[in-house]
Amino acid sequence: MAEWLDWLAAFDWPRLVPEFIGKLLGFLAGFGASWFLLFRKRLNALQKLQKGDSDDLIFQMHKLWPVEGTEKHALLFRNVTPKTTLNSLYDNEAAQHLMKKLADSTTLSDPILKTEGTLGFELLNDAAGHVAGLLATTPFERETWLFVLTCEDRQVVRKQCIRGFLIRREDLERFANWNWCTENVMVESPWHWFRVVALHRIALAWNEQEKSAAEVSQNSMPLVDNQETHPRIKKLSLGLNQNEAPIREPIQIAWDAHRVQLNKLGLDLEWQDAESEAKEAV
Repeated sequence: MAEWLDWLAAFDWPRLVPEFIGKLLGFLAGFGASWFLLFRKRLNALQKLQKGDSDDLIFQMHKLWPVEGTEKHALLFRNVTPKTTLNSLYDNEAAQHLMKKLADSTTLSDPILKTEGTLGFELLNDAAGHVAGLLATTPFERETWLFVLTCEDRQVVRKQCIRGFLIRREDLERFANWNWCTENVMVESPWHWFRVVALHRIALAWNEQEKSAAEVSQNSMPLVDNQETHPRIKKLSLGLNQNEAPIREPIQIAWDAHRVQLNKLGLDLEWQDAESEAKEAV
């Protein structure tokens, strides 16, 4: 016992106690900071999930399916590649940040990502090359599909993420006529009405793009100094399954229920109701 007492008495207690307490406090502070950062990270991820924010990038085929016995068409859209993320597609953090910024600036009136300039040119090309590569070995006959990067308005969709739309030219051009959309396009679920609006706006942008392209010399090259005018809707040669059929009975959209909301969102849509049609007939 005396040896233990001598050993304890030999400690430099005035120095040992402060060092021990200091290291203990440092450990506790580090542990607390790590726990707080981990908790905050998980809390932010949960809030992001609840709000509908997503870094997913989804490629979807759109097709008009003739409804038997009518002149109407059902709008079908299906995922054609495995879901990916911005981090997986773009290894450059600046590119990821720019894509998120472009996505946040879209609206239902203008759902196309504004990929102007040299950086936008590269972002769009990378996405187009990605989906073309994934679909390069499909057994289906190749056709020309139009490809566009979009992000739909948070005010009308639950989950906001970047989507790559694929649609044939002849189908997209039909959507340019809003009255045709409201009268002839049916959907598989009632909430798919916003996709009809998005395709209508994309069709108008496609018409403007084609008009601008006709004014440009066929021999011009997409040089760095004029890439701000590069097309935001690209043509791709892809093989996609054309035998997709509706999985639900197509339904007609109750457009009258959405007219007020669409007007509030600032969409300049050419509504043509029964009264105006009667006046035209007279």
